[in-house]
Amino acid sequence: MLVVLVCAGMAAHAEGKSSTKKQQAVRLARHPVVALTFDDLPAGGGLPPNQTRAQIATTLASELRAHHLKGVYGFVNGVDVADDPDEQEALRTWVQAGMRLGNHTWSHPSLNDVSAEAFEQEIARNEPVLAQYAEGRDWRWFRYPYLCEGDTLEKRRAVRTWLKTHGYRIAQVTLNFNDDDWDDAYGRCVAKKDDAAIGWLRQSYLENAAEFIRVGREEQLIAFGHEIPNVLLLHETPFTTLMLPELLQLLDRQGFRYRELAKVERDPAYALDPDAASKDGGPLPNQFLNARHLQYPPFTPQPVERLQSICR
Repeated sequence: MLVVLVCAGMAAHAEGKSSTKKQQAVRLARHPVVALTFDDLPAGGGLPPNQTRAQIATTLASELRAHHLKGVYGFVNGVDVADDPDEQEALRTWVQAGMRLGNHTWSHPSLNDVSAEAFEQEIARNEPVLAQYAEGRDWRWFRYPYLCEGDTLEKRRAVRTWLKTHGYRIAQVTLNFNDDDWDDAYGRCVAKKDDAAIGWLRQSYLENAAEFIRVGREEQLIAFGHEIPNVLLLHETPFTTLMLPELLQLLDRQGFRYRELAKVERDPAYALDPDAASKDGGPLPNQFLNARHLQYPPFTPQPVERLQSICR
């Protein structure tokens, strides 16, 4: 869905609300670390003609395995799983390929839109699906939908207390380039068989990824004074599945080394909490920048208008 909510910490980026200061050279680590994670399993994005959810999960997991990646977390919304054999097979495929499942709530509400109690019920309602399909692997990692952690301090603290009491760790994010914003446009262009437009989607996806990976790393320097091991938020959508080999090549060229989520989030920075309400939410560095009223680094905005209009 294209910039549906303010949360995810990218709305300002997509709208072009960047610093106007001149770009200055910033020295980034030569070999940064990253854990890949995928939201919205088992049914992220629209379903292209003649494809199934199980096929998308199979392709995605196969590409990860081909890159020697294992134990990658996919965060699940279980709302339709019981009634959809295709979604059931997608989850089995993901786990049997050596990947893991985490909790993304039952039906993907924003915490901005519901009470803390209703949100906690959404998390708990999702647990039977995770227990059924995780094959005994740890699924008590939680990813907030839209990266919204609470528009009031009372909500934020209440949900965090509930998560801790129930044995969850929060799967924080440091890198996010709104990869799922390309999926609707891709579906339209496939329907129109517009190869030139699809070519632009592929190029702009990679350019946007490179830009906001850089921005996310620079935000860490501002928020923490140094880079930290990264968690990259992606989505289990058809277009990100198509683009994953090229995205991994981009990360390889930038010197990234791959780690599993649990190892990355042992870094002390992930235990920090800005303890501040925000309608924007967003990746962990963004939360600290917003809470401390720090300046974002300059960036090239996401091509929102063209993504909305292409192949109409």
